[in-house]
Amino acid sequence: MAKNKITTQEADIRYSNWISTLIDLIKPANLYLYGGRGTAKSTDILAKRAIDVIYDMPRASFAFVSDTYVNLMTNIIPAILLGWEGRMKFLENYHFVVDAPPPENWKKPLVKTFSYKHSISTFNGCKFFLTSLDRPSANAGISVVHHFGDESKYLQWDKLNKLFPTLRGDYALYGHSHYFMGQTFCSDMADPTVGENDWMLRMEKNMDHRQITQIIQAAMIVNEINLDLYYAQQKDDDPRRIDNIKKNQVRWIERVRKIRQDSTFFYIVSSFANADILTLKYFENLLATLTFEEFKTSVLSIRKTLEEGSRFYGALADKHFYSDGYNYDYYDKFGIRDNVSQTSAGLKYIQHDKILEGGFDAGNMMSLVIGQEQGNNYRLLKAMYTLTPDWIRELGDKFIQFFEPHKRKVLHLYHDRSTNQYRKAGRDFATQLKHDIEYNRLGARTGWIVQLMSIGQGNITHADEFNLMNIMMGEKDKRLPKLLIDKFECKELKSQLEITPVTKSGKGEIQKVKTGDKLSPSRLAMESTNLSDAFKYLLCRTKWLAIARQKRGLTFGSLNI
Repeated sequence: MAKNKITTQEADIRYSNWISTLIDLIKPANLYLYGGRGTAKSTDILAKRAIDVIYDMPRASFAFVSDTYVNLMTNIIPAILLGWEGRMKFLENYHFVVDAPPPENWKKPLVKTFSYKHSISTFNGCKFFLTSLDRPSANAGISVVHHFGDESKYLQWDKLNKLFPTLRGDYALYGHSHYFMGQTFCSDMADPTVGENDWMLRMEKNMDHRQITQIIQAAMIVNEINLDLYYAQQKDDDPRRIDNIKKNQVRWIERVRKIRQDSTFFYIVSSFANADILTLKYFENLLATLTFEEFKTSVLSIRKTLEEGSRFYGALADKHFYSDGYNYDYYDKFGIRDNVSQTSAGLKYIQHDKILEGGFDAGNMMSLVIGQEQGNNYRLLKAMYTLTPDWIRELGDKFIQFFEPHKRKVLHLYHDRSTNQYRKAGRDFATQLKHDIEYNRLGARTGWIVQLMSIGQGNITHADEFNLMNIMMGEKDKRLPKLLIDKFECKELKSQLEITPVTKSGKGEIQKVKTGDKLSPSRLAMESTNLSDAFKYLLCRTKWLAIARQKRGLTFGSLNI
């Protein structure tokens, strides 16, 4: 085997962290990777795997998978394309095109294609479809031979199972490739306590450790043979020796290809896999800004277990969340390379000619939830927030930008009664938000009229909120609307509602546990109670509280804490 070293003049030097190098060596049929922050899962590992599959199965069709089409268009695909062009030198208009038919001299996909909108086509006839779990109708009828997915912790297992049948193809055409009918999914570690899904952990049992070891051993031999051949050709060595090396190369490539068939590589790796590039300062900054529990999950990739306990919103169920809330007639107008504008025009269920209602909570996290009463339903359409150093002005800007297409620009704002007490002291946050929605940064009118709805309102106790929420969510009184919450546009609110605990005071009074409000700023959105308090102010209005109080005894009697 070769003992020489390749010099920098003889090679294209590119940095690769050790986990990426290991995956390059194994090239498994199925890859399931949990990697900490900064391990370049999208721009390096996923991007490189996609290129490998492109070259191994010319003219085949593949799919990028995400929880929502919007997330795919705005986050995942841009990161992969960045990896292709920035790291791999796999270039647009030379190796691939987006949203357009490929040049006439390029190979065409084996599966006849009628539309190229929201797809990626390559020079050798491959085509990537964009698929998402919130848009199952768009996935019907497609046939692909490999799935790619990023941020897999957001993929719900039951819906993902329904997408797997799209993995089909002609074995006679693609069976030579071990990537045929394979999957590539990456994510940072899932945190079940905030509603993330750890389905990839189930894939570990599919990994044959002996098979993976054999692949590594055989692949290293192929690498040594490749080096032998390189140096023999550089030295104009004996043609018979070069021919023998080539024959040996073919034999070992075929051996390693056979071993890779039906292989699964499951791995959990921390951010320290990329420590040479990230530097120690990166980890010091994370340790200083995150709690150790979050550092363990997002950096060290240590699984967080879900602690059981009584929930404040105990009647909250899957039926209260809808996942078909995007208006894709709006989003389909944008191409993959476009700067997608996320506004209320992209909401399927908003009524643009009706008044909007908002719940506002002020504090270390400025929180605003927007809803509409729609017949027998109350629909939560959007949750937004700001964290220090951003403040109320920035929250107002977010509202103005997102709801710019709304036709009836009237917002009824429900807020903490404590803001009433600050009015005389000149620290009325609700009035400030009203101003910052009605006027932009330049002092010009935006066209919005904000009416403060909680002036003079009495205190809303934890017991009042607990009672109303459990009756409303339990659908125990037809005089109260049914609650429907956008699963994706209210993601942080969903998390807070699902994990907020309940306890009793020493006097036996119902209490919402608010220890999450003291977490680091980076954790407030998913784990505090701030958005749930904005939710409270929006829904705990006088007329609905009065209905709920009639059933108070029935509700409290079932609490077991």
